[in-house]
Amino acid sequence: MSSPDDALSPELLEALRRLAKAPVLLAAFDFDGTLAPFTVDPQDSRALPEAQEALDRLAAMERTHVGIISGRDLGFLRSVVDKDRTKLLSGSHGAELDLHPLGPDAGDTTIRLSGEQLVALDRAVDAVREVVDRYPGAKAELKPAGVCLHTRPMEDQSLSDQALAEMLGRFEALDGLRITPGQQVMECSVLSATKGEGVEALIRATGADAALFVGDDVTDEDGMRALRPQDVGLKVGDKETVAPFRVASPEALGRLLTQFAQLRADALG
Repeated sequence: MSSPDDALSPELLEALRRLAKAPVLLAAFDFDGTLAPFTVDPQDSRALPEAQEALDRLAAMERTHVGIISGRDLGFLRSVVDKDRTKLLSGSHGAELDLHPLGPDAGDTTIRLSGEQLVALDRAVDAVREVVDRYPGAKAELKPAGVCLHTRPMEDQSLSDQALAEMLGRFEALDGLRITPGQQVMECSVLSATKGEGVEALIRATGADAALFVGDDVTDEDGMRALRPQDVGLKVGDKETVAPFRVASPEALGRLLTQFAQLRADALG
């Protein structure tokens, strides 16, 4: 496995060259910590300019599809990541789909919660708000099918860890939740969707002959596991992963994507 600092190792470069030659290509990405560095306020997060430029270039190419598979909801992804509406979007960890670039009959998916799920979500929201009240700097983020506690704004790391542990315990005491720990975030959902389902849905919708999936966090590992033998998984950062390749940071990924976009352009002629 390549090291985080070895973004353009011969093995990774060869894998990218092979992907670039695919008749139909899907390039899919997590957002936070992958295309965009983490920010204190999650609403301030934006893709790095070099990465955004490479994505826009790829999305404009024939037989090339760019997807965003994120825990963010579709509203955020549409307004921040895909203002030009050229990318396939899988929000809320695969529970939502916007396949607009594939045409009006592509089969979008929106979230519809049952009464039981709404009750479970309300209880989870109350639990998060109670923890936020106990830990200054912690923030709650409400999503269409879930809620999460962010501790990145907290200055005291030990208190941050304590808040996350307490939140985990509170979630575990409630029924009907899928709990997902992350980097300075503890999230739950009343749906069981995963990013693996998001990856599979985009591959299926596009008919991609090969796919690239890039992510940085625990939830992205489901996406890595959903890849086929001809696909390539790429991890951002130094966390444990099943992906065969790594880059060190969103900045390194931006540089890699610039090169990958050129490889794809050359392959298409």
